[in-house]
Amino acid sequence: MFKKSLILLSLVALVPVAAHAADIEKGKVAFGIRCASCHGPEGHGDGPVGKALPPGTVRNLSTGPFKYATDAAKTKELLQKGGAALGLNALMPAQPDASDQELDNMVAYVMSLRK
Repeated sequence: MFKKSLILLSLVALVPVAAHAADIEKGKVAFGIRCASCHGPEGHGDGPVGKALPPGTVRNLSTGPFKYATDAAKTKELLQKGGAALGLNALMPAQPDASDQELDNMVAYVMSLRK
């Protein structure tokens, strides 16, 4: 019995854990809290802080081309590390306190804005 349990546990350990699914609606809420002051609620670069910055400072997330955040993985890295860490706009703040799930949700929302 012990041997069968050990074998079963060994097999379970080999099966990769399914990645958590991103939730666009939760991402929109997180984006509203963390990003909309600059990017605006729909990501057009028209948030209240964004409007006060020089033209071209805040990216419209519904259009490209994108300098760095060209896919979901790079977008997540940019959100987590911020612009300065990646040689981009230093005004883009890092989000180190965001959970992996929250970052995935924000990425899903940001990616949904792109046309």
